[in-house]
Amino acid sequence: MIEPKEAAAALVKARLDYTVLDTFPGGVFPADISEAYAVLDCIVTEIGVPVGGWKAALTNDAIMQKMGTTSPACGPLFQPYIMASPRLLNLPADSKRGLECEFAFRMGAALPPRPEPYTQEEVCAAAATLHPAIEVVDARVKNGMDHGAVGIIADHCANAAFVYGRGEANWRDLDLAAHESRLSVNGEEVIKGTGQRSSRRSENFADLACELSVRSRHRLEGRGLGYDREHDGYLSRAAGEFCGCRFRIFGTG
Repeated sequence: MIEPKEAAAALVKARLDYTVLDTFPGGVFPADISEAYAVLDCIVTEIGVPVGGWKAALTNDAIMQKMGTTSPACGPLFQPYIMASPRLLNLPADSKRGLECEFAFRMGAALPPRPEPYTQEEVCAAAATLHPAIEVVDARVKNGMDHGAVGIIADHCANAAFVYGRGEANWRDLDLAAHESRLSVNGEEVIKGTGQRSSRRSENFADLACELSVRSRHRLEGRGLGYDREHDGYLSRAAGEFCGCRFRIFGTG
């Protein structure tokens, strides 16, 4: 059995020191989802910076099956790692540097936890603006993602940084499931896809917001970003705006 506080302290230190651990702290990964969230809760306390938003992860059936879970995951986005586009990022030399294209929502009204689920209408009414965004995913443990949902959730829910673009207030008539995204590296397109791959349903923002509210036990409110995962890549808006980030290996200049 792991010690959540000790594991959290080691994972936070690795993040702040730009290092990657050879093994999970204590030598063993969490035994189940509850234990993984216990570590993540301790990370929120240990890291010493405010939570600026919440992320939804593992949002479709295929990835849930692959990662050994039956429900989406959620995790905090810490304020210093939420950045406006464009952004140059420092990451460890052996970082995974994964990119995920996102639909990000800035909440205009709080959604505090409550016993009964929120309706889709309530959640959509509380979401003020839609943003093209990129989440940079990473692991503080070399083989962490090989251990499925427990390894991902316990380690900052795999978040390294979150870069967002200009907001769109008139988003409710957009077909997010059909919206195309493209991933370009150094100007060369390497993959494209649509939002249909992000979830079991094309209109599940309300469900994911409820999941965030229940699991995080925190309010979803205006200072934060609640978002639904999209396909890997750059999310193009109708006006042609792109949300981008560049990488520099930490310590190499």
